[in-house]
Amino acid sequence: MKVIIRVDSAITDEYAEFHVREITEEVSRIAEIIEKSNSILTGTDEFDRTIIIHPTEIVAVHADKKWCRIITDTADYSCRKRLYELEQLLGPEFIRISKSIIVRISKIKSVEAVFNGMLLLRMKNGSREYVSRTYLQNLKSYLGI
Repeated sequence: MKVIIRVDSAITDEYAEFHVREITEEVSRIAEIIEKSNSILTGTDEFDRTIIIHPTEIVAVHADKKWCRIITDTADYSCRKRLYELEQLLGPEFIRISKSIIVRISKIKSVEAVFNGMLLLRMKNGSREYVSRTYLQNLKSYLGI
């Protein structure tokens, strides 16, 4: 796919325009990533301060009853949104690996087979996440394994 970027200082609202023969899965995924790139989340740190979290900082999100724990490279934050809400908000750059965990694909360092047919994801920040058997095929097809 050819990419052309034109800079125009007169534009007040930035936008992306596609010229395609047909709408493919790749085009749809790119459009969704662009639309969701401006998403801003807030979380609460250990001192009860509200922190603005950009989706590119997120490594993983863990659900815990009515709260979610957002894990970044540098800290963990609490968030009142449900996991499915965050999954929709964050878009296709994130994938669900268990009933209670979603991870950012680009933050995966390596994938290893472990006991009981599960996979272990070693994340770039040093953390480890396990892929449950229910979500195993979804991840494998996404990664082309």
